[in-house]
Amino acid sequence: MPNNTNSIAPQPSQDDINGDSIAQLVPVALLIILANGLVLVLFWKRTQLRTPANYLLFSLAACDFMTGVINIPLFIIVVFTPVLTSFTFRNHMVSVFNNFTAISACYHILAATTEKYLSIIWPVKHRSITRKTVSKVLQVVWGVSFIVAFIPFAWVNMEDNETQRKLEVGHVIFCLVAVFLLPYTFMIYAFVVIFKSVFNRGKVKRTIISRSYVSRQAALKRRCFFLFASMATVFLVCWLPWYILMLLYKVHGNTEDMEIAAHVFVLVRYATSIINPVLYTFFRRDFSTGLKSLFKKQRSRRFSFPLFSNDGEVTRKVVNTLTITRLRPLCNSCVLERMSSMYFSVLIRANHTTAI
Repeated sequence: MPNNTNSIAPQPSQDDINGDSIAQLVPVALLIILANGLVLVLFWKRTQLRTPANYLLFSLAACDFMTGVINIPLFIIVVFTPVLTSFTFRNHMVSVFNNFTAISACYHILAATTEKYLSIIWPVKHRSITRKTVSKVLQVVWGVSFIVAFIPFAWVNMEDNETQRKLEVGHVIFCLVAVFLLPYTFMIYAFVVIFKSVFNRGKVKRTIISRSYVSRQAALKRRCFFLFASMATVFLVCWLPWYILMLLYKVHGNTEDMEIAAHVFVLVRYATSIINPVLYTFFRRDFSTGLKSLFKKQRSRRFSFPLFSNDGEVTRKVVNTLTITRLRPLCNSCVLERMSSMYFSVLIRANHTTAI
């Protein structure tokens, strides 16, 4: 598969066109749109999900959604469709859009990790976080990502090829350090601190809480460890090879020796847009509950029991008033008492009317 998604692959030609490349890219794009589109729909339909912390996940889903809607289709059009513009401009357009979403996704994950770190370590300060604060953070994330991604346009038409190559190498090194290494270092630190905090809380309460609570705490620790380890591993596997591959292409410029690696890691890079909503969204209890309620059929069940065999109209009126949706969520005894009182009041009135 031609790998010019980061402007480091050789020039595409008609000989590069093959059905396998499209067959690999199109399903990935559809899965990205489906997974992240589901997050956006949940956020739109469930107002209880619109918390300040969840706005970070909503923005991350929007970023990944752009990968499926814009980046992959743009890559297919540029590689497999003849266009009138020069190859250099096409190549840089694909590079800029892919780098923009890649940088934005990394910084979104960094912001989400920081939010979780604050909620565990400094819960009092975390409660003071508002939507306005999160909005400012997201503006910084999108703004910095846009600036860093579009910087290469400054030297697209530079005549000095050697200086241009040095600037491109410097830009890739900057992205490797500022977009991957520093955020990943903080993520590992935050995950370790959060896990220690969860472990210590369970250890302190172990002597005064029942065994069932201890078992729940152990399950929580295992779940936290699995989730944090998965996040750290996915971030490492998906993004480190991507930036190293970009750096190797800029330094050596030989694309044939790394064609297989480029083929694999470009798909892995796109796969992060499928993994992100699973790890950072659907593993959260509020989103998983909202997902279940979204697909659950909301059907109101009506009570149907005969009051009078000869008076169908009275029965219909009473049955219409005794629906589950109209009963308050009281205890079972209260509900039964209320139903029985309504039932007997109707009987008394009906008998009184008949007697008259």
